[in-house]
Amino acid sequence: MNELGGFMVKMTNKTGSASVKGTVVYVSTTNDNAFNVNPINGDMPFGIVYTDGIADGSECWVVVQGIAEVLLVNSTATTRGYIAYSSASVAGRIDTSATAPAITTHMREIGHTLASSAGGTGTSALVKCILHFN
Repeated sequence: MNELGGFMVKMTNKTGSASVKGTVVYVSTTNDNAFNVNPINGDMPFGIVYTDGIADGSECWVVVQGIAEVLLVNSTATTRGYIAYSSASVAGRIDTSATAPAITTHMREIGHTLASSAGGTGTSALVKCILHFN
């Protein structure tokens, strides 16, 4: 369990580069017990990378339930209580909405924001979310 209250599992980073904390991921279809970066408009995300800088092919902690810090699309603000879902413009990041998005977006939902954020770039784009993957 992480310090925020997120349940974590150890999986292999198969993103092709070092891990980035807060990245939305999905299960690898080519490697056992591994994850890839969730693609743009990617359905079926399952977790959020917890550990920054873990090399491709190495084990990395992934938050699969509870609370995690998640990367917003750079320079995008959000408000606490918004719905969070995999981004339509940037792989591995989230968009948020005050109201439920279209049904086609439902399988991209990862949870709800627990804090407001003015946005930023890199790790300053992290926002705390309560996770529940659809």
